[in-house]
Amino acid sequence: MKKRALIIVGIVAAAAVLFGLYLVYLNVFVDQHRLDLRHKTVSSQEYRNDAADNSIMPSYMWRRINNILIEDGYVMSDYMLEGRLATQEAVPSGKFLLKDQALLLCKYLADSDRGSSKSLIKKINADFRNEDGSYRAAVYSDDRNDSSYTNSDELVFLEAYVEYYSAYGNPEDLENIKTLIDKVFDASGNIREEGLSSTSYETETDSETVFDFEGVKISDIDLELISNLERNDLLPVGTFDRYKDIVTGALASEDIPYYAFAYTTSDAGGTVYIYAGNGAASISVADSIKTMINLAAVDLLPDGVYYQFKTNLINDTILYGSYVITTGLTGGNEIQGSYCDVLTLARFKNDNDLFKTVCRIMSVRVATKKESRAIYLMFRNENGRYVFYGDENVRTYLTVNGSFAV
Repeated sequence: MKKRALIIVGIVAAAAVLFGLYLVYLNVFVDQHRLDLRHKTVSSQEYRNDAADNSIMPSYMWRRINNILIEDGYVMSDYMLEGRLATQEAVPSGKFLLKDQALLLCKYLADSDRGSSKSLIKKINADFRNEDGSYRAAVYSDDRNDSSYTNSDELVFLEAYVEYYSAYGNPEDLENIKTLIDKVFDASGNIREEGLSSTSYETETDSETVFDFEGVKISDIDLELISNLERNDLLPVGTFDRYKDIVTGALASEDIPYYAFAYTTSDAGGTVYIYAGNGAASISVADSIKTMINLAAVDLLPDGVYYQFKTNLINDTILYGSYVITTGLTGGNEIQGSYCDVLTLARFKNDNDLFKTVCRIMSVRVATKKESRAIYLMFRNENGRYVFYGDENVRTYLTVNGSFAV
């Protein structure tokens, strides 16, 4: 009887140990969604087919990204391919941007690649994180010292880091996230103002004048991220509603489908919008597209604004960088780097027509020569040389593949 009791005790003890090990396994090796994160979901296969019809194929793109743009575990900012002349060697930039590493992290998370995700976070925290818990905007292969950072960089990384923590993170990651939130937001949930510049037109001197101010870029206000942080008690209650009002109120007018560049706070506590960015009396189309994405991600982008923007793009046939308030026309240089953002916007609005239109526009910049080692990557022709940008290629890969970029 005594022997039997000892056996039972042993079995119970062994079961307890096994259960404990199982709990460790769940928390360490299995995806545990530690946060309640909500995202807009859309279908993928139809869009992948439409992109493939225009030589934009994610699987092939990733092979080239991995072979050409990734160095020492990071995705490079840009890479100039060797030229036709023997003296025109390839020029890797050796510059690695925080926001690009956030995109790379999203790729690994979308693939449920735990090992690569954890390795990348470890590298980022070792190379990009400053002593005060902020994150620098860039690091360089030649070890140049650059500790500068902006809200744009840190918010993009914060969103990716939150996604990572929810899947694979540990308590140290959560503390890093909370410290970063404190760097970007104040105790009331307000995004901290930073130094920005705008341009005004001086009628007396008939010239443009650049002025500096403290404010927050409208395109930086990621409403989905703010909603997720508030839902998980990482931002105060009411933060989302406050920023929802600020972003929706930044629309230039009912007849102008573009959004203000930034806002600042008046002495009385009110919101003051700054519409012009780089040019006087003009609105940045690139920034406005990012703002539209932030609104569409939480179903707050008005259909009227979206279809006006779509009509302007189709009528112009290319994406111009500025909307001139005085003439009511878009103009300036083509913003090639923003087409991938329009793809994301079209996906959020479930607009297969615009998606296909933009894929056709982008297809002329897809490397398709079989002998090219950069085949299927997106390029830009700059001074007769072909340059491949990490942001554009990884973002296009994620969007076409259905894994939305931050």
